[in-house]
Amino acid sequence: MTGTTLKTFITGLNGGASIDDVLMATLIGVAKTIFQSERDWMRLRKTDTSISFSSGSTWQTSYSLANITDFSRFYGNFPIRIFDGNNRVEYYKQVPWSERLQYKNINNTFVFDEGDNKIYFNGTNSISGTVYLNFIKSTIAVDVLSTVELDVIGSFPFHSDYHPILGFYVIGISKGAIDYDEINRGMLPSNQAALVALKSAAEKQDTQKQLTEVEQTDPYNPVGSGFRADHIGINNIF
Repeated sequence: MTGTTLKTFITGLNGGASIDDVLMATLIGVAKTIFQSERDWMRLRKTDTSISFSSGSTWQTSYSLANITDFSRFYGNFPIRIFDGNNRVEYYKQVPWSERLQYKNINNTFVFDEGDNKIYFNGTNSISGTVYLNFIKSTIAVDVLSTVELDVIGSFPFHSDYHPILGFYVIGISKGAIDYDEINRGMLPSNQAALVALKSAAEKQDTQKQLTEVEQTDPYNPVGSGFRADHIGINNIF
């Protein structure tokens, strides 16, 4: 869907009654926030490699995330890895910013100063290389006057099959608590059922993608060689 197509769809769901463009865009923004915040969607996962790490850094050396304009939040148990360009990879887990002093000498940990949008690596760091930062990205606002596909422009980077979700959300938010008229009130249960079914389909597809990414994963064996005797994987634990 494009912004204009989504606007037409919402107007149709609204019984042909128009909604102010500013109000519609705001409600779409609310719908996006609700939907995108419910899980770590594969479509929103991203890895940034723009930061270079120096072995001379200390727990007081800051690294800015200002250039990662779509950063929303970290994801994963070890959201940051440092790669030296050869075979060495160091894994870093996040610890509380409020307990920074307690962790300043603990290797392979980092803290995030969200107010200043900076990260600090704790402990003794003897590696130099590229920071691989895994995060959930934010998305730009939907322009209801745009003729560019929502997933192409990056405002709702999901398959077009699932773009109607935004329309159902908007109508539910706009009319759900108001006895607008008999037609709208009568359609709300059907619209809600369509929303739930479509959202469930999107979640199922995303779950399958996440499982595909991790199933039969053993970094110590090449593909096709089978599992190690002491390895516990998704497909051989039963």
